[in-house]
Amino acid sequence: MDATRQRESVIEDNAREYGALYNYMNWIDADRAAEARQRRDDLLARPGVRLSCLGTKIHHGPLSPGCRQCADKAWSCLFISGRCNGRCFYCPTPQNNDDPPMSGTVPFRRAGDFAAFVRLFGFGGASVSGGEPFLDFERSLEYVRALRATCGPGLHIWLYTNGILATAEKLARLALAGLDEIRFDIGATDYSLDAVRLARGVVPTVTVEIPAVPEELQRLRTLLPKMWEAGASHLNLHQLRLTPHNARHLLERDYTFVHGPKVTVLESELCALELVAHAAEQDLPLAVNYCSFAYKNRFQAAAARERFGSWLLENGEELTASGHIRTVETQDSPHSPWRATPLSAVAAADAALRVGYDAAFLRPAAAPGHAHRIVPVTEGFDVVLERHCVQEPRPITLDGLRHKRQPPVADPALPGRYPPLLDASFEWLTPGLGVYF
Repeated sequence: MDATRQRESVIEDNAREYGALYNYMNWIDADRAAEARQRRDDLLARPGVRLSCLGTKIHHGPLSPGCRQCADKAWSCLFISGRCNGRCFYCPTPQNNDDPPMSGTVPFRRAGDFAAFVRLFGFGGASVSGGEPFLDFERSLEYVRALRATCGPGLHIWLYTNGILATAEKLARLALAGLDEIRFDIGATDYSLDAVRLARGVVPTVTVEIPAVPEELQRLRTLLPKMWEAGASHLNLHQLRLTPHNARHLLERDYTFVHGPKVTVLESELCALELVAHAAEQDLPLAVNYCSFAYKNRFQAAAARERFGSWLLENGEELTASGHIRTVETQDSPHSPWRATPLSAVAAADAALRVGYDAAFLRPAAAPGHAHRIVPVTEGFDVVLERHCVQEPRPITLDGLRHKRQPPVADPALPGRYPPLLDASFEWLTPGLGVYF
């Protein structure tokens, strides 16, 4: 699909998702896109600004321990419930559902089941999120305790909270249970640092994690050194994302919306980059990380495909860099059957060859129509790994497959920088930040 048709397809999907609201949204135009690209490039080129994860994470200083687990595709997140006591205008979901603890689409009603799942699949980090974990404090504590008891000291455990219900006593209990890191969304408390101060010296790593709200840019600049003084060692910034739930709140603000797999806010990305660049220029002790939507959409999905796909490989199949299962098939003669063959065993340049791709998904139960594997986790609790075909086998030459496997290259003059791409591949992860259109 050429670039023009790719854009048209994305725009059509966005229009379908938002229906009548679509025509009332302030979409980016060509002039604003060009101006924003230039500003983004200028910020990325600032001294001290670091790029990692194929140019999708932009940061000053090191990533937090939890973020390193995520970047290594080793993170599992449990949502303890769907209830929250915050009223953040930017929240992408309703936060009023009394759901059981969930990871992906799988309910984990027993803490021991989730801890055993994390150990079985070899995750290096696990987090408890929500909703708001402090609304279900005893349950959240039980899951932290089970993770530490089951997985030992090598597992990095963290928890997300708005801090409204945090107390010194509860933070101490979490730390005693084995919590390594706590992340506060201070946007829920009008940017108060009181909860951060309570956690200082109690939980080993204290992180502030908030969306980059453009109207708060100057306030956040001023707060950066104060976050460090309060006890935070890391600040994680996210890009505001439009959803059907928060659309009415975001549409009330003077934001410019950008097309993509999900609609994002232009000014939010630029705000985050301004803060990273400012921290780098001032050489602040606080590490500041912009976790872009491009990163989350690409890397986190690939991490799940890769981890679960490794359990489904057969007949010489391999996982690609994007986490897809690659099946190479060869044919001895025009009328002989196709047979799965390891790519390394294909030597002849003129071999009859075809390649297909599948993706793995974690499910609570098997669905009709998909190959699957039932994986016992604990006595009486299983998960299902489903295999979905994403591309039927297609003829290709060996040279063609080698070319297909070559990822885009970074700009040699700008280490870590890639041109923005819409291209997606079953062979490689799309690098760089999002395209403005």
